[in-house]
Amino acid sequence: MTFTSSIPSRSTLAVLAVAMWLVALPGSAVADRRAEVSMMDDQLLLGATSQQAVDRDIATFSGLGVDRLRVSAFWNQIAPSPEARARPAGFNAADPADPLYNFAALDRVVSSAARQGLRVMISISTPAPVWASADPKRDNPLWKPRPADFADFSEAVVRRYAPMVDHWGIANEPNQGVWLQPQSDRRGVAAPHLYRELVLASYPRIKDADPSSMALVGELAASGRDGRGAKVSLRPLRFMLAMACRDSRFQRIRGGRCAGFKPVPLDALGHHPYQLLLAPERPSSNRFDAAISDGRRLTRYLDRLIRVGALRPSRRRPNIFYTEFGYQTNPPDPFAGVSLNTQRRYLQQAAFIAFRTPRVQGLNQFRLTDGALSGSGARRFAEFQSGLLFRNRRPKPAFAVFPHPFVISGDRFFGHVRRGTSHRVRVERRARRGAPFRIVAQVLTSRSGYFSFRLPGRRPGEYRYRYDAPAGTSGIVQVRR
Repeated sequence: MTFTSSIPSRSTLAVLAVAMWLVALPGSAVADRRAEVSMMDDQLLLGATSQQAVDRDIATFSGLGVDRLRVSAFWNQIAPSPEARARPAGFNAADPADPLYNFAALDRVVSSAARQGLRVMISISTPAPVWASADPKRDNPLWKPRPADFADFSEAVVRRYAPMVDHWGIANEPNQGVWLQPQSDRRGVAAPHLYRELVLASYPRIKDADPSSMALVGELAASGRDGRGAKVSLRPLRFMLAMACRDSRFQRIRGGRCAGFKPVPLDALGHHPYQLLLAPERPSSNRFDAAISDGRRLTRYLDRLIRVGALRPSRRRPNIFYTEFGYQTNPPDPFAGVSLNTQRRYLQQAAFIAFRTPRVQGLNQFRLTDGALSGSGARRFAEFQSGLLFRNRRPKPAFAVFPHPFVISGDRFFGHVRRGTSHRVRVERRARRGAPFRIVAQVLTSRSGYFSFRLPGRRPGEYRYRYDAPAGTSGIVQVRR
């Protein structure tokens, strides 16, 4: 698109010069940021019945400006005999070519994303086949998965997909009782120690099979509960301390499950900073939780555990990736959903918060479509209703703005043209609805499509931005006095 406008006033030229200088300044935060946008929708993609359906939905991801697909390798869906108590005879779990494995659904998704130019992250995830539990007699696929078996499965997944995948997540939300059990027992917390053993077993196998890749540790949910129980989810920062065998003062714990402790290796930290019904700017009410506005607190914990030698990163200051995030909507969920327009606003604000949080290098949208509805009451909405599309694929308001979020905070203007490349952006204002838009600033984005600048003395009205190559227009932001 070629931008034209009437000759600007001297004051507009001054503002334009300031904005251009801010964005083009060498070494500025915008120039350095490469935070990627990812999307996840396992139920949609892994549940598809054909390659054509997968290709169609991956094309939608791409059209929304997504850089990366996150998808799960569910252990009990891929491994043989998931409900059997004994490991199948002759099964070579570390060999991706073993005929007892069933990779068909995951093959369709990963190959489609690679063909369409998306980077891919695979989360190697529980539930486990029952035979891989430390106590198969429980018939519980979440109960104490054996680290050696998890390492074999991890190696098989990585060997199969390494040519198309560069990020690997080690498990999913291990601080939640729906993903790993027991969370705690009579001896105290258990899941952090189980998870540490899973990481110690699988991390070297992942790196041996794919040395240049990134293995993400953590993948923790943003909140938990107090108390004990096999299914009572743990708060993420308490989980990190226990995994690292440190108390709340970061002092070493040497007894019990911490006897023989070995530092936890990682390339980056994965995290799921959900805020559910609350605005993304709201900090968590509990100091051991970590929602999206608590990114600096999460980073401090990460760095402190590295300094005391409890975590062993592959780089001095590992980055953080928000690998799952979203807001459920009402409709359809009257129990845990925000309004449609609130979702639209909150997702854009979350992008700004992630951008301005040091070392956060990725933000995920979970999901594209709402989950299936079943049952009654609150349980009817157990599958997240956080899609950009309703279940019938009717777009929510957030769908239209997702490719180009726009936030005005005070005199700070932030936007991101997804999928990120350099763009020329024109910020426009009109005094009221129906009036013509007029240019107030023109900026060049970073190579990843970000821009952020201050516009002192900004006036009330409606603002938007337009960009070229390809052409697009953001949603409108209302600024009041």
